[in-house]
Order: sequence, then C-alpha cells, then structure tokens
Amino acid sequence: RRAPRGRAASGPPEGPPPKKLRKRLKWVAISVVGVLLLGAGGIYGYYEYLNSRLKTTPKNAGTDAPKAPADAFGRRPLNILLIGSDSRVGAGNEGYGDAGHEGLADTTILMHISADRSNATLVSIPRDTMVKVPKCTVKGKVWEPVNSFPFNETLTRGGPQCTVSTVDTMLGLQVDHYIMIDFKGVKEMTSAVGGVPVCLSAAINDPVLPNHGGGTDLFLKAGPQRLAGENALKFLRARHAFGDGSDLSRIEAQKGFLMSLAREVKGNASLTNVDGMFKIANTAVNNLTVDDGLGGIDKLIALGNEIKKVPEKRMAFTTLPNQPYPPNPKQRVEQAQPAAKQLWAAVAADSPLTEGDKDASPPAEAQPPAAPPPAVPTTPTAPDVDASKIQVYVTNGGGVNAKGKEVADVLKDKKFQVPVFRTAQAKVASSVVNYPVGQKNSALAVAAAVGLPATAIHETAQRANSLELVIGKDFPPGGTATAPSGPPAASAPPEPPSASTLKQQTADQTVCAPKKGS
Repeated sequence: RRAPRGRAASGPPEGPPPKKLRKRLKWVAISVVGVLLLGAGGIYGYYEYLNSRLKTTPKNAGTDAPKAPADAFGRRPLNILLIGSDSRVGAGNEGYGDAGHEGLADTTILMHISADRSNATLVSIPRDTMVKVPKCTVKGKVWEPVNSFPFNETLTRGGPQCTVSTVDTMLGLQVDHYIMIDFKGVKEMTSAVGGVPVCLSAAINDPVLPNHGGGTDLFLKAGPQRLAGENALKFLRARHAFGDGSDLSRIEAQKGFLMSLAREVKGNASLTNVDGMFKIANTAVNNLTVDDGLGGIDKLIALGNEIKKVPEKRMAFTTLPNQPYPPNPKQRVEQAQPAAKQLWAAVAADSPLTEGDKDASPPAEAQPPAAPPPAVPTTPTAPDVDASKIQVYVTNGGGVNAKGKEVADVLKDKKFQVPVFRTAQAKVASSVVNYPVGQKNSALAVAAAVGLPATAIHETAQRANSLELVIGKDFPPGGTATAPSGPPAASAPPEPPSASTLKQQTADQTVCAPKKGS
C-alpha cells in the first residue's frame, strides 16, 4: 500500500475519526455511490433500466407564470410540489375502498428551497381548501377555469399538471418540478429507508367505520414508534385518530412524520451504502411520477443534493392559513386573509420563515463570490463602445402589444442599429440580451440602454455580428426598465405571518402527533 505524501504507511489512526470528519466521509460516500450509479460501465445498463421505469409528464397544464427571479449572484430558488395521491388504481393500491378510484390530491406540500440553499419552507395545502383553478389543457383536452373548486379535486382535471398549474396561480410564480406518489409508493419508500420514527402522545385506536366511512385499522401504543409499509400509510391517512378528526389535525401529524423523515434520510448510515442507494433508487422509479424536467435518476440525485444542503433547523414546516368556507363550513376551508397572501408573498420573494444563527458562517453555497456585486442587480455602467456599430434585433416575448416598437425606438434614439423588431412565438418570463462570442461589452451597452441589470446578458454559441434583446414578461411598462443608475435602496422583503399564526415547526424538532380530542 502506497502511503499518502507526508506520512508513513504505519496503519490507520487509532479510534474513530472526529465527528466532523465522519460527517464529511458520509457525504463523500454518498457522492461516490452517486458516481457509481451514473458512470460505472457495469452499472450503466441498470441506470438506463431505472430511467425507463420512471413515469413522467409535462410539468403543468399550460400556465405561463414567471420563473422565480435570480438573486444578486445569479442563483435561483427552487419550488417543488409534492403530491400524495389516494388513487386505488394499480397493484398495491387496492383494498382501501372505492375500488378503481382514479385519485385525488390527498396530501400536497409546496417545498420552497432558497436561492442560497440556506433555508427551506414547506407549505401544506389542506386538501379541502376551495381555490381558484386556471384553465387546464392536458393532451389536447381542455378544462375551463373555475373560481371556487376543491383543491384535492384538481388532480381529476387532467392529472398532476392541473394541480401544479393551480399552485402556479396561488404562488404567482412557476413551480419548477413536481413529484407524485401513491399508496403503494408510500409503503415501499418508507420500507426502503428502514422506517420513520414517530412520537405518539397517546395510543392510536382507529378502527374502520364501515357504516360511517373513515378509519384506517391502525392501532399503536403511545410513545416512540418506527413506522414503515402499511402502518406508515395508515398513519399518514388517519384523520379520526388525531385532534378533532379533521384534515387539519391530520396535517399536524403528517408534519411531524415528514420532519422525522428529513432527519432519518440525513442521518441514517444504511442509506449511504451501495445496497441502500440501489434499493431506494429502484423503489423510487417504480413508485414516483415526476415532471419531464426530473425524468432521470441523475436529476433526482441532483435535486436531493440541493435539498440536503438545507440545515434541519432552517427547514420550516407550516400549513397554508385557512378558515371555514362559509357555504360549507363543516367540510371545506378557504385561504385566510391577509395571512395566506403574506405567506405566498414571502415564499415568492424568497424570504425565510426561520432566522439564521447570527454568529454562524453561512454555508458555502450561501457565501458570495470574492468580489460581491451590489445586493440588488443594478443597471450596468455603459461600456465605452460605439452604439452605431451595434446591431440589435428586438423580440417581444412579454405579451404586451407594441412593446417591441417602444423598446426598438429607445435603442434607435441611442444610436443602436435596430433592423427589425418581431414578436416571439411564445411568451417569455425573463428579459435577456443574447450576444455572440466576443461581444460582451456590446451586450452590456444594450442592457444599460434599456435599464436591464448586467445579470440579464447571456452568451450564445453563435458567431454572428448581431445581438438579440428578448423582452420578457418582467419588463416594466414603457420603453425601458426603470432600474436606477446607482445602488438602489433595498426594499424590505415581505413580512410573513408570525410563527404562531402559521403553526410553524422545523425539521430539527421532534413533534408528537396530536392526541385525539385535543
């Protein structure tokens, strides 16, 4: 055995490695396993097999909400919709009543991961919430918009795409990805991770009620339990076993379960070995439906690595603020205002619900580059170039008539060559200046002329003499963006509702399921 440089091969050091080193070695092991899964020749065929088993669909049902904006360093937050379907279709989903039932969105959580990956917000949307549903188009079939519709039934309007489009509308931004799992998936995934520890403040006695509906046939003693398979599914489905027997009480129990699952996935050593990784990967592809953008094991691993960067104490779990729905107050709820709007605004603005440690260093992903730019993107200082020698094509993708001509006229007034302005075939969320190799200064000059930040320029592989300014939906009214010429005063981020209003908890907390009748 060859010794590492600077040390004799005298055998391993005595005793276990320090805690920090063990933690690093664990994540190194995970990374190595990921590489083996994705790149080793002997495993490549199995990798392709796994990909072929993963079910995918388009992301949404035709909504065109803007993408979450990048921060000052060009990083974007992630919004992932997690959907638990109660479908009774397919092997492993039968035996729960309503045979052949196609499925509703029984459990839905929007997971928002901050741009710097320092925090996350998980918002549970009660299944019985009455919401505004946009027009949904799936596989050529159209479902017209509805002003007030049960959230869980959005899954019946073309599948998860319409559920995603509905959340796009609620958030005001684009959901980046979705992941959907059914009964069989819950049973097999919880078994694959070795079970999930839960805390029960009281024994659970939830017999099936054939004459009244409900009941899961779940019986558990009070205290700590580890749930997997059928018992894990029963726990997540149970309503009458917790609190006042409502869906809202069930959500509180589910939050405790998911917080524990987050700790388990991060801390369970058995999930870092090759056998554990293969077992989870195989179980996932056989039980998940995802959007096309997540249609690959490598993409799921990459997403998992992003989630893994968030510390448990900065992973906030909450429920969408709600109140009884007046036309049907016993069975339905509606969003409680202004708290719901405040929560959505905070998520859209990437404002955390948790506070970071004042004395702690931010994670590497959250640290700015060596020479940090201003906290808010500003209009760049125009480089010393001759505008009359810069040719710019203007493409209007913002959906506002005459916008292309307005912007083209502004550029012409500033001596740029604008041979033509045109309309994009589809709407574009974000404005951008596309420039060919070697013409960065020209692109910065165009951005400065119309008030776009320096982060809005993008180099293409084309070797051409002209640039393209694409006007997106984020372009303000008028012929130019209204970015200030100097560093602006930073506007205060939206203030989220209080933690008590949100019934907020974090993944580092052990929360016992609420006692029945509490």
